[in-house]
Parts: sequence; C-alpha cells; structure tokens
Amino acid sequence: MTDIVTRQPDRLFRLLPALYQIADAAENNALRALLGLITSEADALRANTQQLWDDFFIETCQPWVIPYIGELIANVPLHDLDLASAAATAEATFTDLAGPGLAPASEVRLRADVAQTIYYRRRKGTPSMLEKLAQDVTGWGAHLVEFFTLLDWNQNLEHVRPACHGTPELRRVDAGDRAGGAWDTATHTVDVREIGMTEGWYNIPNIGFFLFRLTALRLTRCTPRKIGADDWRRTFSPLGQNCALFTPGGPEVAGEQRTTELTVPAPIRPAAFFEDVRSLPLPPLITQASAYYGDDIGNTSSFAVYEDGALIPASDVRCANLEPWLGFAQPADKVLVDVARGRVMVPSSRKGVITVSWFHGFSARMGGGEYERGNWLVVPAPGAAVHSQAVSGGDKALATALAAPRATSETIFEICDSATYHLNADINLAPGERLIIQAADEHCPLVILDGGSIALTGGGALADEMAGLTLGGLIVEGGLRVEGDLGLLRLLHTTLVPGRSVEQLATLPPTGPSVVVSPGLAGALINTRLELQFAFSITGALRMPAHAAKLMLLDSIVDGIEQDGAAAGAAVSDAAGTGGPPAHIERSTLIGTARFLKLELASESIFTDVVEVDERQQGCVRFSWLPWTSRTPQQYRCQPALEIARQTTQRKEEAARTGVALASGWEALLADAVNAWLKPAFTSVQYGAPGFAQLGYTCPKEIRTGAQDGSEMGAFCVLKQPLLESNLRIRLDEYLPVGLSAGLIYMN
Repeated sequence: MTDIVTRQPDRLFRLLPALYQIADAAENNALRALLGLITSEADALRANTQQLWDDFFIETCQPWVIPYIGELIANVPLHDLDLASAAATAEATFTDLAGPGLAPASEVRLRADVAQTIYYRRRKGTPSMLEKLAQDVTGWGAHLVEFFTLLDWNQNLEHVRPACHGTPELRRVDAGDRAGGAWDTATHTVDVREIGMTEGWYNIPNIGFFLFRLTALRLTRCTPRKIGADDWRRTFSPLGQNCALFTPGGPEVAGEQRTTELTVPAPIRPAAFFEDVRSLPLPPLITQASAYYGDDIGNTSSFAVYEDGALIPASDVRCANLEPWLGFAQPADKVLVDVARGRVMVPSSRKGVITVSWFHGFSARMGGGEYERGNWLVVPAPGAAVHSQAVSGGDKALATALAAPRATSETIFEICDSATYHLNADINLAPGERLIIQAADEHCPLVILDGGSIALTGGGALADEMAGLTLGGLIVEGGLRVEGDLGLLRLLHTTLVPGRSVEQLATLPPTGPSVVVSPGLAGALINTRLELQFAFSITGALRMPAHAAKLMLLDSIVDGIEQDGAAAGAAVSDAAGTGGPPAHIERSTLIGTARFLKLELASESIFTDVVEVDERQQGCVRFSWLPWTSRTPQQYRCQPALEIARQTTQRKEEAARTGVALASGWEALLADAVNAWLKPAFTSVQYGAPGFAQLGYTCPKEIRTGAQDGSEMGAFCVLKQPLLESNLRIRLDEYLPVGLSAGLIYMN
C-alpha cells in the first residue's frame, strides 16, 4: 500500500476541482508544487509510522534496534562487524556501479542470533542446538562431536555400548577414510591433553566443533578442459587444473537434525562417493541421481555431467583414482570421475558435447564466480549514449561482438552464461571510449586469450576523457598488454590467471605477467594518466611504469609469478624491475617483492617479500605485515616491527630493573629471532587450491588478528574470521553444559 501511495506524488492536487487545476496551470503550477511538498512530507510521516511498527519485531526492525530487542531478553551482545568503512574507498571510486552499497555481506547474523535466543535456551546443551548455534553465529558449516562416544569402552552389562569395542573396521575403506576427522566412527584411547586444533580430542569432557570455513562456489554448465592430445581426458575446471569437487552445504538443518557430510561445504571424500555410487541399483535399472550426483545442483546434489545438455545417469558414472593421467585407457561405457582432483574421463560411447556443473571451494567471493554481485555491475548513466549488448554461446561470440564497429563512446558487453570464450585479436579503443566487458550477475564465463595475451591499443583523450576498459566477473586466461594510451584499466571481481595459464600437460604454455603497461618512448611517454584498479580480484604479476597515475588494490591478491609452479618474483614493478607506480592498497595480499614510486596508503595488507618505495616523505603503512628490511613511508602498528619494538622495550625495562647490562649486538639478535617466527603462513600459495592465500592456523596470532578491528591482515580481512571465532566462544560460555570443554577445529 505504501509503495502505491508514494508513486502518486500529485494525488492531493488531483483531488482539487478541475477549475482550480486549470487556474493553477496558468500560474506556473505553484499550487501543484506546494501540494507536492505536503504530499512528500505526509509520505515520509507515513513511512516513519510504518517503520515504528516494524521496529517492534526482530525480523523487520532497523539494525540499530537489534541490540535493544536483545536487551529485553538478556541476550549477551556479540561483536558487530561494520563493513561499511571497508567499502568507503570503493564506493567513492566506482561511482558508475549499480550499488547502492559495495560492502560484502557480513557473516555475523546479529538479527538471527537475537531471534533464536529463546529457541537456544529451550534446548540448551543439546548437541543439535549447539551445532545450530555454531552455524548461526559464524555462518560456517559446523559439525559437533561428543568425543566420549568415540572412546574405547570396557563393557558393562548395565550400560552396553557394542560400537565402542576398540577394534577398527579394516574391511571398510570408507570407515578408515573417516578416521581422525569430523566424521570419524572408530574408537580411540583416551587423550588427557588439553583439547586443541590437532590434539587432546578424545576425553570424557571434550566436545569438538568441526568448522568448515570455505565457501562452495558453483559453476553451471561450463565446458570441461580437454587435457593433452585426447579429448576424453578432461578436468572439471575450465582452466585445466586439478580442483577438488565440493559439496555445496545446506540447507540448514532444523529441529533435532544433525549436519552430515552433504550439508557442509567441504571436499567430497573419494571413499564416500565410491560408496554412494556402489549403493545404486544394479543394471538393467537406470538411476538418474545419487546423494552426490544429479541434475539438481546445489539443492540435492554436488555435481553433474551432461551430454548434449542431457544428464548422464548416475548409473553410468563411476568413482576412480585418475592419477596419473597417462596411465589409463579410454573407458568404453562408463564416465570415470576423480572427485579429489576434479578429473573426468569420457567413454568412447559418448560422442556428444560434454558440459559439467560442480562446486569448488574458496575462502571468499572473489575473483569471479556464480555468486551474487549485482551491486558491482556497471550501469549506464541516465541519459548517456550507451550501447548495451548481451553475449552468450561461448567460443567466438565475444570476439565477434568486439570486432563489430562501436558507434557510441560507451559500450557494455554483458555475458549471460558460464561458457568458455576465445579472444584472438587485440582490442582497439577509440579516444575517450569506455568499454565494459562484464558477466551478468551469478554467471562466471572463462575468457581465453589465444596466444597467451592480447594488446589494448589506441586510446587517448577526447574532451579530456581518457579511454578505459573495465572487466567484471570474468576469469581470464592470459595476459593484457597495455600498448595504447589509456586512462583506466579496471578489474572488478575478476581473475587474471597468475602465470597466464595453469593447464596440465600443455604444450608450450604461455608465461609472463598478467598486466604489462607500455611506458612509451623517451620524450613521448604514454599511460601517464593510467589508473589500474583492482577490487575483489586475483591477478598475476603487474608491470607498470613509475610515471603511471596510480595502482589501486582493494581486497585483492597479486601473485608475483610469471609461470605456473615457479617461485614468486616481483608482484609489482616496472618492466625492468627497477621501479613501480604510485599505489593505494587496502586489505590485499601481495606474494613477491613490490616496488612503488609512492605508497599513498597500505592498510591491513600482507607483503610476503621486500617492499621498496622510492619517495618516502609522504604516505603511510598501517596494520600490515611486511619484511623488516623493507623501505617504506612511516609505519603504524605493522609487524614484525611492532613486536620487535615491544620486545626491545621489555628487554630494556627488565635490564634496568635487574641491573644486568645487555650484551653488544643484542638488538640485532632479537630482531632476527622475531623475524624467524613472526611471518605469514598460508594454507597454499598455489592458485586454484581451495586454501589459496588463506592464512593457516599455524600463522602467528599477531598476523591473524593484526588488522585494525582485530581481524586478519590480507585479502580476507573482510571475512572477520577471528571475530567470528570470538563470538562463538562468547555463546559457548553461555550455552555449553557445565564441566565440558569445547575445542574449535578448523577443517579448511
């Protein structure tokens, strides 16, 4: 009702007799304007009154009301994660996006926590309630294990527990594969150590919360990559790399139900998939789907294989270990799937076009994916002369669209599927032209640059507007060479594959930086006004001259490799490795050395190797980790410098108190000792791995909690994982039964 009324700003004026409306038209509609103002104020009053009513209920109240409702039921408040400040730079810079807000969704669901308080208290201490509590508070997949149920048991006739016999099930591969994990069914001897991440589990008072932090990202009807000379060897990943298949997680369990392997986002265990397929009815019965396999991706199944758009039945799919690739002949009639490596072998009986749908794991919604990012789409300005064109079908469709003449100064190509596209020609930009190539919301196409790279040519200014290119929601295999004179190269939720290619068994794979910016000739410099902007993106090495305008990195990863599997070199520098551009960096991870002319700001970031800044009079590095030998502008609460300063002060105070003189050179020895242990530890630095650039649980807490608000440094700062863990412990202090000890165990 409110929406209908607010769309009629002239409704009061329309109630006047026609003669007054005609008379007002002769007076330049002064009365109409006055009544319009009165109507708008009435609408605002009506909306405010409606909101006051909505604020009585936790489901519809404004965010600021949530803690007040929580106080009425004595809800202990959790850490609130305000992500608006993290989006401030992006919102001020990217003014042409759909918006209105560019802050990522917060995993802290304060509204749900308050709403579930009564539910929690009525079921306080039960395993299903504690499991749901962990999921609601953190947003992660969670599975609770009461470790006393897995202890060897001396049987008593009054309390017989036949499953706790202390003998492993050696005849069942699946049971052995579960051992030591979240789904363990074997019994163990007692472990009296304090419960921790890897030890002290199996004791009477211990409860383990197995937490699954990674997000399962969907790829729908994508083209599996052909590996080697034969087209029947393929990878689920369209990039041609090994990539474990994940279960999607969800839907959330309700009531007294418990989570299972199918309801948390985690890699599919090969033994579990083997048992899943083996349990299907034998031929001649045909079964379309199983627990893991089927057409209903994300709802009841984890992956599927199609031939000419039709689902291949689960009866024709088999679990296999396809390592090594070249050790197998082509199967005759069954599709072989290696869920641990994301490999598939197509039988000789399948001659049609093969596509796949599946899930892969990653820490955040970053670098392209079929996740919601509608706020990050470029939209035409009202009244602007913009040509928009939808692209679909894969292969040469995008190349054909780009080859056609572009009559307007701004063109948007929106790709409407997750197919694979090939570009084999350079992109030429007219002076002042703005070209946008973006994936539609919840789509993730792969763009392969044939030959390993393409050039961006042309450019220049038109009415003081420089030419620019924006890529959004894409995965790009290959590199970009900026050979024209551009003003903007922008990547939003996009990946430029580090090393340009990760294809297995490739013949002469392309190598090189992801972006190379030409400086021009001496006395005729180009790209002096170029800004390279990355937001929620992943890229390889960047080569950019010092005279360029700016490099901006927001919530991104720069992997300084030029070839897959090689050691990281310079993440950012010029082509000669002797200089780099001015930079503004927030919440990013740079793997490799980095050189900048200026460093305007580096905040809550990780630089894994030495940082060299030429002009250090201005700028600031704050709440970041960078090597002790780096030369930067002033640092504020950066590691390891902060820890070295703390220990140095402590050592001096101790010496003054005890009267013991410090030995010569002790400060250098102390710095070396701190540098030896206070450094980032990643789950993986291999692009494509689920834990790529994720801080491992062995990483020092000074880095894991070193950001301004106590979250981690680096590209995944916005996930606020240390604060989520703290919130969970706050709730466990309230709801865990007396005498029990809880351990938080990260499974990924």
